[in-house]
Amino acid sequence: MSKKLLILGGLFFLTFHFSIGQQLFGVVTTMEDEVEEPLFGANVYWLGTTMGTTTRPNGTFFIDFTESSKSLVVSFVGYDPDTILITNQESIKVILEQQTTLSEVVVEGWKPSSGLSYLKGINTIEMDEDELFKAACCNLSESFETNPSVDVSFTDAVSGTRQIQMLGLSGPNIMIGIENMPGIRGISSNYGLSFIPGSWINSIQVTKGVGSVVNGHESIAGQINVELKKPQESDKLFVNGYVNQSGRTELNTVATQRIGNKWATTTLLHASARPIKVDNNDDGFLDFPKSQQLNFVNRWIYKGDRGWLGQFGVQVLTDEKIGGQEGFDKDMERSTSNPYGVRLKNDRYEAFGKLGYVFPGKPYKSFGFQFKGYRHELDSYYGLNDYDANEDYFYSNFIYQSVFNNTFHKFKTGGSYTYNNYDERLNSINFGRTEHIVGAYFEYTYDNADNWIVIAGSRYDYNSLFGSIFTPRLHVKYSPWDATSIRLSAGSGTRTANVISENTAVLASSRRVLLENLQTTDGYGFEQDKAWNFGLNISQDFRLDYRDGVINFDIYHTKFENQVILDLDRNPQEAVFTSLLGDSYSNSVQLQVDYELIKRLSVRMAYRWLDVSIDYSNGLLQKPLIPESRAFFNAEYKSRSNWAFDYTIQWTGRQRIPSTASNPVENQRPGYSEDFILMNAQVTKNLKKNWSVYVGVENLTDYQQKDAIIAANDPFGAFFDSSLVWGPLFGRMAYAGFRYRIP
Repeated sequence: MSKKLLILGGLFFLTFHFSIGQQLFGVVTTMEDEVEEPLFGANVYWLGTTMGTTTRPNGTFFIDFTESSKSLVVSFVGYDPDTILITNQESIKVILEQQTTLSEVVVEGWKPSSGLSYLKGINTIEMDEDELFKAACCNLSESFETNPSVDVSFTDAVSGTRQIQMLGLSGPNIMIGIENMPGIRGISSNYGLSFIPGSWINSIQVTKGVGSVVNGHESIAGQINVELKKPQESDKLFVNGYVNQSGRTELNTVATQRIGNKWATTTLLHASARPIKVDNNDDGFLDFPKSQQLNFVNRWIYKGDRGWLGQFGVQVLTDEKIGGQEGFDKDMERSTSNPYGVRLKNDRYEAFGKLGYVFPGKPYKSFGFQFKGYRHELDSYYGLNDYDANEDYFYSNFIYQSVFNNTFHKFKTGGSYTYNNYDERLNSINFGRTEHIVGAYFEYTYDNADNWIVIAGSRYDYNSLFGSIFTPRLHVKYSPWDATSIRLSAGSGTRTANVISENTAVLASSRRVLLENLQTTDGYGFEQDKAWNFGLNISQDFRLDYRDGVINFDIYHTKFENQVILDLDRNPQEAVFTSLLGDSYSNSVQLQVDYELIKRLSVRMAYRWLDVSIDYSNGLLQKPLIPESRAFFNAEYKSRSNWAFDYTIQWTGRQRIPSTASNPVENQRPGYSEDFILMNAQVTKNLKKNWSVYVGVENLTDYQQKDAIIAANDPFGAFFDSSLVWGPLFGRMAYAGFRYRIP
């Protein structure tokens, strides 16, 4: 496929967003040696306003329509700018001509590769491909190493499972979506982070606090939306390979093809394996489980005549991890006389689709329908603990959007239906439930295209097991000056806690699982978690020594009305799930500065303080294994000769460790962890002919949590516990990889 066809494909096949009716799509190109080439990084803005954007690597862009201007300016250093009158166009193509003489090069602006979205009324951090490439980023759980707002940690010391935290709250309190539909949830709450390869990701949007009611009622601490590579944004071919010193090997491909004038397809493939047994800390347990994964996605985009847009796709995944003691063999009979083993086998089959219509001549008016369905099968065991689960899930959502009188007053309304069936078995205990959730919502947005944005929404859902759910949410953005934005948010979130799948770490121990203070006869016996979240964000652009920078200050408070609590303090031989009988809250304060220190050298500095406390059986205590403080520094330098250098250092403060005071002395742990420092570095070289190579080192100082597994020499004894993980489980790790693309 020629580059010209690729560029035209970018114009024809748009990303399906239900906000597309209020956005202009375009592509910016130039002619080089009689060949049309896309322009990456061209400035696009409405004349006389501060509303603007830049073009992506394939020259494409989206920009919101505005009532205050109809003239769109497109410019790029070294090229003659162009101004286009926009009347009723939905998409445009601009070809810029090179200037015959260039006496001076002027850099007009700078922005970090991960930063706050200035045009949105909701506090949303956007991470693009440049940000993701600053680290190895093998999957979603490793995509936040350079983002101070999201923490990633291991759930236990034997399974290799990672979890994320935001505002001091664990991953299930965060709605993780794939292209604005539910993504990682239910059985996949913990395991699913490794099911999204980093090379498949086009961008990530991180929303702190409650999000839009359009996306559902489950978000409590925030929302993470992952945009995968699509035909209109993807290279014709992209290949990424990776290997590290523990034997982990990965290969990812993204292939895009245009078919006719209305269709395009993208196929995403992932294969990874870790076949080597590694036990560097000599505790008898593998540092990483042996693993293998195959992952396949095929998606189609359709752009029809007269405003119709659509896409559909399928995904098939199989993933297996084998861990535990070094001598464990999965074909060996499991018993106390054989080595301790862990096996996680996940199989997932998914179909998804979207269909939308934009009314002719009314780009602000559209409707859309989205759906997703999957079957997830989990076969797992931790030593002698068996945990098997199947989940059937179907989600559908209808959205209609238009305006009141003019585009200053917009609204979205619609309805959703969700079916969720769980069949779980923990040893001899069966847990199962079927939920039908029917919901309706309305969201009003006032945007004067100057200094005010107000988003007020509410939704009502009826759950067949838990009854009525009312969800109000409010977001306000005020810009008193051009360089200052103040955002306020408030609202509630409600979710069904999946008690076992969200806390599988307790299965990697000898703790007895108990359920107490039950509230209902359905599911696990607990009512739904419900919390209120209130947030304040202040962002300030500044210029120091002729260099641009951004300051962001966040403060969030989350208060739970009802919550399923995991109490590990009452007895180190028990894991007690109980309903909330007192207070449970989280306070989060964060300050972040992004600054272009010198030309081509950008730094990011952040500090966060957390106060997360819960009333346990022993009184109000800090939630365990949550750092009280965290400091972060990242430096990125890009040379003129296509070298990129990235360095990240993180300081993690102390964390409370659940009480082990009643254990024998050799199996006791202190009340708090050490604070520690982690350093990562990566060097990337962009070569000619579309090649890039990179090498890096994680945990440069070789820091490890000592004795992470309690009673590792007696895994079937009463004191064995691998769930009290607060630091790195492995030492220094070197890696290397390559990227190859055909635009």
